[in-house]
Amino acid sequence: MTAPEILQGLPGKDCGLCGVRTCAEFAPIVSADPDAIKRCTQLALEHTCGAAAHAAEQFSPKVTWKDFLGRDFDFILDKFPDEQGPRETVIPFNPANVEKLKLKKGDVCYGRPGWISCGCPVTHVGVIVSEPDYFNGIFTWNIVGPLRARENGINIGFYNTTAYEGLVKVSRVELEIGRRYHFQPRCCMLQWRHCGLVNQLAKTEAGLRVRLEGLWIG
Repeated sequence: MTAPEILQGLPGKDCGLCGVRTCAEFAPIVSADPDAIKRCTQLALEHTCGAAAHAAEQFSPKVTWKDFLGRDFDFILDKFPDEQGPRETVIPFNPANVEKLKLKKGDVCYGRPGWISCGCPVTHVGVIVSEPDYFNGIFTWNIVGPLRARENGINIGFYNTTAYEGLVKVSRVELEIGRRYHFQPRCCMLQWRHCGLVNQLAKTEAGLRVRLEGLWIG
């Protein structure tokens, strides 16, 4: 397959975990050596798209139900169709900064989730997907690759993650509202399991739509 065809099947996170800076730089490597696709930790069996779908299914590892540290999880949380990444609802340590920074839909922001909400060591970068709630000091963004913040990124500092939203296409348990589960975000750069309480469920053609709150890592 050509590099452009392979690029369509890559996650587009530009995380650098494969050893090069961007997915665009990685695609020619896979074209020359198909086995190199295994270096992409973001790519799993169900995460395929575009013209490279068939090849991605061939090269992608099967779900092992173990995170990078060998811990069990119950399901994989995927992004919504046509969105750039998973949805995360954010409240900065100083909620007044949402209005002070005049954040708006479409802004690219970056910060690190800490304290009671996960304590992730990785800086997150996101694009705000709806107009922020100035009254409560919260907003929702799509998590995207770190390169997006290099130009015009807005620093929001430390923040709490109050909710994740996404689709569940792969699960080894039947999900119920009110229960707490361990889950694996599809494109987590660390490939660590997360934990959250399901408080919304809805069946859609694309998969089971889920909202999780009360989050932590581990």
